[in-house]
Amino acid sequence: MNNVKLFFAVFLLFILEGTLFAGPLGDGSPYVIHATLIGLMFLGRYGKLEQALGFGLVFGLLYDFVYSDIIGIYLFALSAIPLFSSFVLKYVKENVLTILVTFTFSAILYELDIYFFTASVVGVGVSFQELATQIIPRSLVAQLIGIIILYYPMTRLVQSTLDEKRG
Repeated sequence: MNNVKLFFAVFLLFILEGTLFAGPLGDGSPYVIHATLIGLMFLGRYGKLEQALGFGLVFGLLYDFVYSDIIGIYLFALSAIPLFSSFVLKYVKENVLTILVTFTFSAILYELDIYFFTASVVGVGVSFQELATQIIPRSLVAQLIGIIILYYPMTRLVQSTLDEKRG
């Protein structure tokens, strides 16, 4: 039952990411809060790492089917990036600031991972300079907002499901 609750929570984030958390900024440029990735990073940090990997594979494949022409790019990214952030947080003293910095840096790695894999397979219409100067800074702000919004609900949900399993 606990895994089902977490699965539906991440699935809700997946749905919200494609509908509510994506839209144009004031100047018309797009932004996306990677809510699924953020949820998986919280699951990897506060839950079981194996569960985060499994959910990352499932939602990465779902993301590939729904949003991408290439199968495997998001499958790899949504399973590898939460593992990376979880490993980094094992070696630093954990507090809200280190969570914010690590998860934001991981989200930027996610953006770069998607860009380079897509560029190497099918090519992209965005130059790296445009990515670095326009897309990444806006994405950085969007991911910080997403992490702050999801911090309390996700930590509470993951920790409550772990407490239910123990007791």
